[in-house]
Amino acid sequence: MSQHEAIDGVVVRVRDMGDCNRYLQVLTAERGRITLLAKGSHSMRSPQAAVSQLYTYANFEYYRKGSVNILKGGSSIRPFYALSEDIDRLNLASYLCDVICDVTDEGVEASELLRLLLNSLYAVSEELRPQELIKGAFELRVAAMSGYEPALSCCTACGTGAAELFYLDVMNGALVCDACHGKRQRLPTPQHEDLREAEIIGILSASVREAFRYCVGAPLERLFSFELKEAEDLRGFSKLAETYLLSHLGHGFDSLNFYHTMKNTPAVFDINKKDLK
Repeated sequence: MSQHEAIDGVVVRVRDMGDCNRYLQVLTAERGRITLLAKGSHSMRSPQAAVSQLYTYANFEYYRKGSVNILKGGSSIRPFYALSEDIDRLNLASYLCDVICDVTDEGVEASELLRLLLNSLYAVSEELRPQELIKGAFELRVAAMSGYEPALSCCTACGTGAAELFYLDVMNGALVCDACHGKRQRLPTPQHEDLREAEIIGILSASVREAFRYCVGAPLERLFSFELKEAEDLRGFSKLAETYLLSHLGHGFDSLNFYHTMKNTPAVFDINKKDLK
């Protein structure tokens, strides 16, 4: 007899199978990503239809048959309908979910990443902050949660924390003050030799540095409770946060490229770049 189970999660990926069925990738707190087969979910009369849409946060009822989890039904908790009202919101949500799929595994607890994703989808759908700020804060927090938290307290070469201008050595996750950067002092060797050839240096203004520090340490429920009032700071923050995460993941995302194309903004990721101006 099949065992019926129920679990809360958000649909982060959908793959259609034929005209009727689809596979859902659902991010859950307890089990990380799980895969559910939703039979007949394309029909609006299907009991699975309401919980088989991308970005829907729901309680999923399913049973296991062999090695397959088959969706029986469920109830929507928050569908994030507002995402579909604007193409940029929809494209950004797609990128956020792609990142989450990249840094999570099946069967591995992901409660904090689920909270981060839900908070981020809510912020995007309700336009709580500029998209550049939400996206950058999400990217930095994902990096920190994935073991790539940058050290932002002082210069890695001389130890000063009081310089007017700092640079971020992306691959080492370390600060370099303006004086040491000018002297081109050799930075500590990274753990992985292959990353040394991909040195990427980004400028951190005082405001952007504080924003970076806030994003990696703020309570998740207050992650987006900061401002960058200057347009140049917001652009610099968004650009460097994106480069920081994607450089450590080692690849970009088609969904991110599409997001930039639709917004007519340049994608910044290139593992071979030496500097970010």
